[in-house]
Amino acid sequence: MRGLLRLAAGLALIAVAVAVALFFAGRPGSVHLIWLGHSIDTSVAVLVVLLLILVILLWVLSSGLFWLLRTPARASQRRRDRRRLSGYRILTDGLVALAAGDARQAEKLKQRAELLFEQSDHAVPPLARLLAAQVALLRNDEKAAKAEFTAMLDSPETEFLGLRGLIVQAMKAGEDEEALKLTVRANRLRPRTPWVLQSQLALETRASDWRAAQETLKTAVKQNILSPEQGRSFKATLLIAHSRQAARDGWTRDALSYAAQAHGLDLGFAPAAIHYAESLGASDRRTKALKILESSWSAGGHPAVAAAYDRLLGAEAPATRFKRFERLTELRPGDATGHIAAAGLALQARLWSEARQHLDRAGAAGPGPWPKQLCHLMAELDTAERGDARAARQWLERAAHAPEDPLWVCTTCGAETHDWTPLCASCHSFDSLSWRTPDRAAAKPIEPIRAIGHDTLLDISSAGGSSAALAAGEAAEAAARGGP
Repeated sequence: MRGLLRLAAGLALIAVAVAVALFFAGRPGSVHLIWLGHSIDTSVAVLVVLLLILVILLWVLSSGLFWLLRTPARASQRRRDRRRLSGYRILTDGLVALAAGDARQAEKLKQRAELLFEQSDHAVPPLARLLAAQVALLRNDEKAAKAEFTAMLDSPETEFLGLRGLIVQAMKAGEDEEALKLTVRANRLRPRTPWVLQSQLALETRASDWRAAQETLKTAVKQNILSPEQGRSFKATLLIAHSRQAARDGWTRDALSYAAQAHGLDLGFAPAAIHYAESLGASDRRTKALKILESSWSAGGHPAVAAAYDRLLGAEAPATRFKRFERLTELRPGDATGHIAAAGLALQARLWSEARQHLDRAGAAGPGPWPKQLCHLMAELDTAERGDARAARQWLERAAHAPEDPLWVCTTCGAETHDWTPLCASCHSFDSLSWRTPDRAAAKPIEPIRAIGHDTLLDISSAGGSSAALAAGEAAEAAARGGP
């Protein structure tokens, strides 16, 4: 488009020049000049041409003179631009040294860069503060790092980076309240940043602010930071936690309502079904509670559902409980978990034959070796029924080499527990417990906190800082060349 405009302008100028030339050619006229005793006779067209040549010569001479006068200033500006460009490049080298773990070299490069910026009459860029803060972190000087991050809040270019650094430090120090305030501020600056929403949601759950967490969750799902399935699972856990808090505060009706909503969001989520059933049981609605657990058992056969079913029958005699519990084994006859639970009840009721029958069926239902719990129950049965210590010892030896029984394992820190909770008791991650066989050979270290999806809230990336410095350096180089 610009090329066409330039072509049109050029053609217009040529047309005007041709028109002027034709005008004077058709009207030659004459001019008589007397200057310093000399008489000059010429045509109007020649006079116009001479005047144009004179104007052009004057413009060339004045431009050349102006260029000569500006030469020292241009040379000085080029020196300042080169120093500024060198400063950005040295900052980049400093961030690379930082990524390599060389804090001393990074500090030296930062000081050299600051000197170059001062010599170029250019303010030290905010990127230098980022480098200084990262050097302080590498040296474990939390106080100096905090001072640098705090100073970064005064500049719009680095405010967000400063907030992130302060948030990481607050989380590391266990200052969740301060970290939440900073995260809310970061969310106002850049509301679509995934780690901001994830961290805000994680901190709100740790603060037991369930209503605020649900609003943050809605925003995360709306902005596609979480998939609808992830959002539904997380919301179910939030509702369970909210229901438990309401129950503790004496708001029984609200607690039951939240529990029902959690179960309705994910019918196959065992903790939701168990909590809803227990809430119904506490409201003297045991029949409905048992039906909820039977439906959940039919859907997934989770051992915790069987345990909750047994607890609801706890007021009945052992033999009666066993007979009623067999309802679960009828719903899933090929499920080893139900037979193991039934065998435990049969042992309590001293129904040896029924216990052995269920244990045999549990062993036949499993695809691999008998699990530890099954071996221990067989040892208990041989001891209680027959007093066969030798057989019991063989079962216990077999249990020592049997596969581990599944339990709740935190996917963030690897902590193990037999009871599901919304928050991991070790690392306080929310909705991080998964029912599986623990891999104790590859246990994870406990970390302070995780965001949704269990992504670590890392320190500011050195690589990202290097990219920023390089981009700034390229911009300075372009300015030094006189480019756009």
